[in-house]
Amino acid sequence: MVCKRRRCFLLNSCSIKIRYNLMKRIQIKIPILLFFFAIHLFALQGEPWQTKPSIRKKINFNSEWLFFRGQIEDDAAKNPSFDDTNWISIHLPHSPELLPLRPLWKSDRVGINWYRKYFKLPDRYKNLKIYIEFEGADKVSDVWLNGIHLVTNKGAYLPFTVDITDYVKSGSKNNVLVVKVSNLNDKDIPVYASWISFGGLYRDVWLHITDRLHVTDAIYANKVAGGGIFVTYPKVTPSLTQIRVKTNIQNEYKQKKDCTIQTHLMDSELRKVITVQARYNVEGGQDHTFDQFLKVMDCHLWHPNDPYLYTLQTEIYTDDKLVDTYQTRIGIRRIQFTHKHGLLINDKPFWFMGTNRVQEYPYVVWAFPNSAQRRDAILLKEAGFQYVRSSHNPQDPAFLDACDELGVLVMDCIPGFQFIGNTQFLEYSYQNMRDMIRRDRNHPSVILWELSLNETDFDSSFARMAVQIGHEEYPGDQCFVSGWKFPSIYDVFIRATQHGARDCTQKTPLVISEYGHWDYGGGNSTSDVDRKDGEIAMLVQVQNHQESLNLNRKLPFLCGDGLWVGIDFQFFPSGVMDYFRIPKFSYYLYQSQRDPNHIIHGIDSGPMVFVANYWTEMSPCTVMVFSNCDRINLYLNGQFIASQKPDNGIFTEHLLHPPFTFHDIPFKPGELKAIGYMDNEKVASHSRRTPGQAEFIDLRFDLKGAAMANGEDMFFVYASVVDENGTIVRDVQKEILFGVTGSGILISPERVETEAGTAAALVRTTIQSGQIVIRAKTEGFKEAVASKNCIK
Repeated sequence: MVCKRRRCFLLNSCSIKIRYNLMKRIQIKIPILLFFFAIHLFALQGEPWQTKPSIRKKINFNSEWLFFRGQIEDDAAKNPSFDDTNWISIHLPHSPELLPLRPLWKSDRVGINWYRKYFKLPDRYKNLKIYIEFEGADKVSDVWLNGIHLVTNKGAYLPFTVDITDYVKSGSKNNVLVVKVSNLNDKDIPVYASWISFGGLYRDVWLHITDRLHVTDAIYANKVAGGGIFVTYPKVTPSLTQIRVKTNIQNEYKQKKDCTIQTHLMDSELRKVITVQARYNVEGGQDHTFDQFLKVMDCHLWHPNDPYLYTLQTEIYTDDKLVDTYQTRIGIRRIQFTHKHGLLINDKPFWFMGTNRVQEYPYVVWAFPNSAQRRDAILLKEAGFQYVRSSHNPQDPAFLDACDELGVLVMDCIPGFQFIGNTQFLEYSYQNMRDMIRRDRNHPSVILWELSLNETDFDSSFARMAVQIGHEEYPGDQCFVSGWKFPSIYDVFIRATQHGARDCTQKTPLVISEYGHWDYGGGNSTSDVDRKDGEIAMLVQVQNHQESLNLNRKLPFLCGDGLWVGIDFQFFPSGVMDYFRIPKFSYYLYQSQRDPNHIIHGIDSGPMVFVANYWTEMSPCTVMVFSNCDRINLYLNGQFIASQKPDNGIFTEHLLHPPFTFHDIPFKPGELKAIGYMDNEKVASHSRRTPGQAEFIDLRFDLKGAAMANGEDMFFVYASVVDENGTIVRDVQKEILFGVTGSGILISPERVETEAGTAAALVRTTIQSGQIVIRAKTEGFKEAVASKNCIK
């Protein structure tokens, strides 16, 4: 079949040839020919996409839930007439309880969590298919609708879908959805670790409405390398790319349906590039998988430094009526892992520098919204990280979406850590492998599937089964399964430095899974540093990270690495950012490793300079500056002190951009300023000013734009004690009293102690648009007030 765009190209090519011959005969000059050629190129740009109405609806189901924690008899709780007047009203994502700032590793906060939701469906949804999708529930979930038990799901991190079509009422009648979520200990279920579980409906819930002839859900369909939409790339070159799209269609009607599928490829501006079409008569009660191929000339390839995304628009017709649409964002790229050349992306080497991420937030632990997931991805990208290992469980879909957009590579990890159970445990683990790949296989950011139980003594039969499952679910040469044991079995060997990663002699491609922490003191690692520990402690963490990163980069066969960790979690202050996402000095060491010539719109990128010194009487007289510039000039109170090139020593020789160390700088109160130069041109600077007497409280938000009035948006407010110049006075320890009015509520405690001069509050939006007003006060200071718009 010749697509419309290709046909347009042929017609226009013929037209140009005719015009050219005509112009030649009448001796029209070349500029006029160029004018017609420009018109031709414009015609090839494609037309803006016009969205067509579809029956399919994806409705956010997070609001208006009731919650109760405790033991209730199932037969009583599932009854639609059950008295729930003493239950509390909540909004998802939800944590069963607000935890202390740094909860203990061994949590005894297990129990039964009950959720109820009343809802009505309009009559227009009658005779359609109705599903409810739970993105994440920890960890044994029972679901009832109108008193009828529909499913028991076991697992904490991957979604499950419930077909409620035959049990839901439409019209004016109320439906009662009841969900029991138990996080009692169960050694049959692989979770982050057998003792870490916070419970609850901690991710989004969605209501899906489709025609009875529809694109299936990949996990619900439960087909090997099938179900839903599966996009692969048999051939990827800059000049010609072949895209293979497998689309699974279910016919829930009793009679046969003549099904026509149109698959449209749209560019980043939603202009149509190419369309393919196919037809098939799908028997009643049966499904069919369409296998379509799209050939694209001169396509824009996806790369971490250029994360270009296309959109596939799938349209399903029967009897010339559009009955279903489905959109899939894709990035076209080709990856290879080799021992000799490391990771190749689109046939070019890419040596990635990354980190580990634990899905955790202050107070609400796992239950934080899509907006905060995205902000974490941005912070990690701005830190210079190009890769994230999802330790030790699949991440929220919103985080992966952000990684696709930002160009952050991901190693997707099954649940499991330091524990392996019996046969039932293994079966659940194998199913987790399949479900994770089915959920995440179309994300261009996902380059590795960690199908091993981290730091767990599994045997070779488990490893072989894991690799088999990985390649069954993702056939072809673009699936790479990684494991921390058995390098001769896994496609990619992942190893922590504390487990001898740098001493590997095997020929399997290597990714260092963890480094920079356990090597420096084990459980009492000197890399565990709070901001309140001060400059010296943070500089020790910098030294650990710098030394480790340099040693990693020394390995000629390394594909990339992942620092342990990017963001603090629980009582482990191991991150380059603390629990409240406030950077430590190490954050800027990694940021300085980024390419100064690579600018990303809307993201902190390009040249940078950071002075790792607070410039007080107690500060080190050695001043370390992180920068990706060629040269740093240092000034004190406007007077030139020194100019320096990057350090050249035993722990810097393999860094892309070593630090700049200025020794024996005599202290004098005032402004210490570092200016970065590239090719003798000033491109970046950073200043430190000696703090004076504390004068007032400064409030700032971790939001760049408005907050969303959806009842779930969540963000930090930082209250810093500052002097008259706005410099943070870090040695002042105060208890800040926070208050929130308007369209937000305070999640964190009202009273918070400052750490290094700053206290952080956690605020959640309501469903009402308007102003969120934040107040912060402490003894001896005027109350600070700031506001933020909250919009629908």
